[in-house]
Amino acid sequence: MQIQQDGPAPVDLGTACDFSILAKSGISSVPNSDVAGDIGVSPIASTAITGFDLTLDATGVFATSTQVGGRVYAADYSEPTPSRLTTAVSDMETAFTDAYGRIPPDFTNVGGGNLDGETLTPGVYNWDTGLSIDGDITLDGGPDDIWIFQVAGGLSVASGVTVNLEGGAQAENIVWVVAGGPGVEIGTDANFAGVVLAQTAINVLTDATVDGCLYAQTAVNLQMATVTGCDCDLVDLQVDSACEDEEGEITVSNPNSVSVMVTVTGPDAYEETMEVPAGGSATWGNLADGTYSLETDNIAIGLDITTLDISCDSAIPDVVTTPATEVNGSTATLNGELTDLGDFDTVDVFFEWRELGEEEWNTTAPQTLDASGDFDDEIAGLEPGNTYEFRAIGLANGERVEGATLRIIKTVPGVPEVITEPATEVNGSTATLNGELLDLGDYDTVDVFFEWRELGTEEWTATETQTLDAPGDFSDGIEGLEPGGTYEFRAVVVANGTREEGAIISFTKDEPGAPIVETQVATEVNGSTATLNGELIDIGDFDTVDVFFEWRELGEEEWNTTTPQTLDAPGDFSDEISGLEPGNTYVFRAVVVANGTREEGTIVSFTKVEAGVPNVETEPATEINGSTATLNGELIDLGDFDTADVFFEWRELGADEWITTEFQTLDEPGNFSAGIEGLELGSTYEFRAAMVANDERFLGTTLSFTKLSPDELDVETKPATEVNGSTATLNGELLELEGAAEVTVYFLYRVKGTEVWTFTDETVLTGPGPFNATAMNLETGTTYEFRAVAQVGATVVYGDILEFTKAPENGDDGKNKKKLKRKYKRAKREYEEYKKKYEKGKVNKKQLKKKKHAYERAKREYEEYKQKYKHAS
Repeated sequence: MQIQQDGPAPVDLGTACDFSILAKSGISSVPNSDVAGDIGVSPIASTAITGFDLTLDATGVFATSTQVGGRVYAADYSEPTPSRLTTAVSDMETAFTDAYGRIPPDFTNVGGGNLDGETLTPGVYNWDTGLSIDGDITLDGGPDDIWIFQVAGGLSVASGVTVNLEGGAQAENIVWVVAGGPGVEIGTDANFAGVVLAQTAINVLTDATVDGCLYAQTAVNLQMATVTGCDCDLVDLQVDSACEDEEGEITVSNPNSVSVMVTVTGPDAYEETMEVPAGGSATWGNLADGTYSLETDNIAIGLDITTLDISCDSAIPDVVTTPATEVNGSTATLNGELTDLGDFDTVDVFFEWRELGEEEWNTTAPQTLDASGDFDDEIAGLEPGNTYEFRAIGLANGERVEGATLRIIKTVPGVPEVITEPATEVNGSTATLNGELLDLGDYDTVDVFFEWRELGTEEWTATETQTLDAPGDFSDGIEGLEPGGTYEFRAVVVANGTREEGAIISFTKDEPGAPIVETQVATEVNGSTATLNGELIDIGDFDTVDVFFEWRELGEEEWNTTTPQTLDAPGDFSDEISGLEPGNTYVFRAVVVANGTREEGTIVSFTKVEAGVPNVETEPATEINGSTATLNGELIDLGDFDTADVFFEWRELGADEWITTEFQTLDEPGNFSAGIEGLELGSTYEFRAAMVANDERFLGTTLSFTKLSPDELDVETKPATEVNGSTATLNGELLELEGAAEVTVYFLYRVKGTEVWTFTDETVLTGPGPFNATAMNLETGTTYEFRAVAQVGATVVYGDILEFTKAPENGDDGKNKKKLKRKYKRAKREYEEYKKKYEKGKVNKKQLKKKKHAYERAKREYEEYKQKYKHAS
């Protein structure tokens, strides 16, 4: 059976998947947390695992905790734990680099960096800022589908948020790769899903649940949290030992879905191979005291213990090694426990220690114990940055017993900390590499730089060093990049011989960018002429390009060409054409040419309409106060006439004769109004706009309104509030809705001194009370007037007209800012629409790319203007 997978290829976690939590600088818990599976830290020692109340196993390979369903591993425990952890951490870092380097993304900056209510299909998502999940989201896909979420900043999940999985989606197929300094915070009571790969810390707050695994290149901190772990393909087998009637036992457990053959060898040429069934265990019994080794027949499946000592003779003393403490300066305290004196009255205990890799052991002074208990001793002369190993020894009447060999990790004091951040400005043959110095450590200054290379090569190229005396961002430009090449880089910090590296992040230099042009709609289609419009979206890798239009009558073969225009930057361009015939349809396209490269925009059509008849439209009556009202209309088209006379006809509903207002002569389309009087309370009137041109008469639709008594329907206009940015809140109150089950309320607003009203959104009320609506697209430095309106069917009543002024901001009238913001929002909306169309196959990738470029350019212009606007204040 072939399985159809949507989204990218899976991210290979390697041996990191043996662990539910893996961190480089520590794991903490505010009890009680609940972690299914194993946890581990490396290269830091077990002292960095806090809040778990660990109990070290006698083998020294692992510890246990009531808060951890599996085992706890640390870099200072016995082999093979340090080696396993080194490999797992390397695999974790490789997975981070792989996941963050998946390009190009299928979706960018969804929700503008704020998710709330979205349903996300499989694919690669990228945010060039931080990401906040403020409300529930849904990941909808099959059990083999993959999601990769790349976050340049931090990831913040609000309290109580749930990540829902639908359609069979699996948590282990969801990867959140977070590059930013703020790291990851999963809020209280949240239900989160997926594998988290973070370059910095991961914090899971009170009563939050993570259905997945947590991998941090710094620390993971839990506050009474739950982590369920991942469902990995193959994990290492777990080994236990015990004594039964003074004979040893070794038990191997297999959590995998495949059986494994395990061979155990020991003293006196002991060797036995057994099958450990899938999901089961096997036990080797009746083992004599001595050292045993274990290995599997499957290269992909290891064991968490490969060598262990069996000591079940009750006559022999028993000693265990426990982790070193007070590893400070050049000293450390070695710890052990005499657990049994055997048949002896006293036992001499001491420690043997050496630098890792040395052959000779150093020995502490013996201590004589006559009862079981803890013992310790201090050693000196340790060098920062070196690793040491030690073991507890018991000696009685020539009988020597050894505890497990543990490690001492003597870290360099106050190491600086650096992270790599995504590359930017990947243009032409250059790019900007970015990083952040998080901590100076114990140094006054540090040197930072970048190392970079083309993917697949061995040698790193280093940028020039920069000396920093405080944490912060740093960048450097590189050049000589080849189109189509993928490059990887890392941030590096060096201080007094100490070197630390950030994660490796990759980027791809796209093939040479061809210019991109887009055809816009034609405008000013008047007489025999029209204006053709286009936009140069991207100049590509060229300094200048030539743009022009090709046009023809629909059905013709030959194109007409306008005169080329030379542009050195993206932007709009236009040209006028003539000789158009009424009633004909024409098509045209924008074209860009640069150094032999030709790109075309989409073909757009327009029709030169036949000479038209006049057109007039009736609009709702306004200002229905006392015994008067204002009738409104709009002259839509003069047709072939130079002027037209417009007026209104009105009458009380049921009357035969129309009353006519005075004529108004117009020479261009536009709004017109006329006041009428003599209206009676409680009466309904109808009216229509009319026009006469060259003795021809044209009428608009007939509308009606009712002059109600004050106690039948009444509304009051209240002062505007929150006059901020380009908006204002208009306020009103419905005073009376006698006889109506519900009333529709809204507002009319306009620039003071103009005639045309703008309508706000409507609200339906079922009882008297306040209401409000937002007035949009306001210009700074402008005075507006507005009024509340209540309507039941054709009956409309109005409140008084009030005013407010949109004051200038920061000494600027804000018109450019508002214009750029509108352009940015429109471009963003169009880009989001095109992404949906692309997913449905309705537009091609090139069309989508054009919209993306337009959106990114509009966003950049808006952000740059905002910064300039801010600094100018």
